[in-house]
Amino acid sequence: MGAPPPVRCVGCAGTLDSGFRRSFSACVPRGPALAETTSGQNAEGLARALTAFFRARLPDRPGLSVRNIKKHTEGFSLETYSFDVEWQQDGRPTSERYVIRKEPPAGLLEPYDLEPQFKVLAAVEDTPVVAPKVFWYEPDPAVLGAPFYVMEWVEGVVPLPTTDEAGNLPFPDERQRQSIGRDYARVLAAIHQVDWKAKGLDFLGVPRDGRDAAERAVDVWAGYIERARLAPQPMMTEALGWLRRHLPAAAPITLVHGDYRTGNFIMRDDHIVAFLDWEMVHLGDPMEDVAWSTSRIWAGESGLAGHLLKREELYQWYQEAGGAEIDEQRVRFYEVLSGVKMEAIMLTGIKAWHDRRTRDMRMGFFDQQLAGMNAIIADAMGLLQLP
Repeated sequence: MGAPPPVRCVGCAGTLDSGFRRSFSACVPRGPALAETTSGQNAEGLARALTAFFRARLPDRPGLSVRNIKKHTEGFSLETYSFDVEWQQDGRPTSERYVIRKEPPAGLLEPYDLEPQFKVLAAVEDTPVVAPKVFWYEPDPAVLGAPFYVMEWVEGVVPLPTTDEAGNLPFPDERQRQSIGRDYARVLAAIHQVDWKAKGLDFLGVPRDGRDAAERAVDVWAGYIERARLAPQPMMTEALGWLRRHLPAAAPITLVHGDYRTGNFIMRDDHIVAFLDWEMVHLGDPMEDVAWSTSRIWAGESGLAGHLLKREELYQWYQEAGGAEIDEQRVRFYEVLSGVKMEAIMLTGIKAWHDRRTRDMRMGFFDQQLAGMNAIIADAMGLLQLP
């Protein structure tokens, strides 16, 4: 079976002279088709399965049923559904809203293992890290067709790191930008201050030192690139070689979120109330998160880290909140790794689309963005200078 026809991006020019100040997510198509489930499990069947699951765990709630299921396109790498759990309390109808995050049939971070992120979310509940409360992890694929976990519904808005359809930036109001930006720096510092030893998070794998942490990270993404290979990737070969020649010698080992950026938090009343998408959590160098969160991948036309902060502002507020000392040399290393990591994710999505294991059009659109991603990597390596 041949590859599906290429999907042409109509969201942006994607050229060397105009594409690089845009967030790459600006090219992602929008619309109801993106919310279509890829699992083939319809809402009615999902409601029946979830009703049985919740009745077994909440037997003291008479008449319990699951209704109003919605699939969300936020949380790209996992299938995310919210729904109401309804029951009778003292003869009165009562309900609570929950969320499940479920392994997809094909995704950007396969092979998946949801248990580590579930355990980390449980571990940070009593810390200054703002994250959704988690309730149950279900490893048995017989329940919903794949492993999943249940977490609380957090009311608010997930801002995307891109302009909207009218061309507006996500944080046009300066007061709002400053308020959320301070939270952005503070929560990042809080993640890096988690006492991972006391929390028993060594199951994530403990690097010997900063050099070992960097080498492990390079190996992880080199593996993704190799598994997703459909054609030679000379820029990836060059970048991986650069990374192995520039491994940092020393760094503290902290909890690392792995995907700390705008698009992965919920805001309400001009504050961050929950950080999401912990699929890439691990122990490593805190500069990995700093570099990813300040990468031009997420800066878009604003030129700001996550559309929120100047780099110097993030550094200052992050360190004032107790974050690790900023090391520009290590930040640069992880800026190059950020580009490699993003391209590895994109290649994984392209491979899933090519193999017809997903109908999610966003993965097909990545093919139109590789040239731009290669240029961002080359810029971080000092091989060219982007505007």
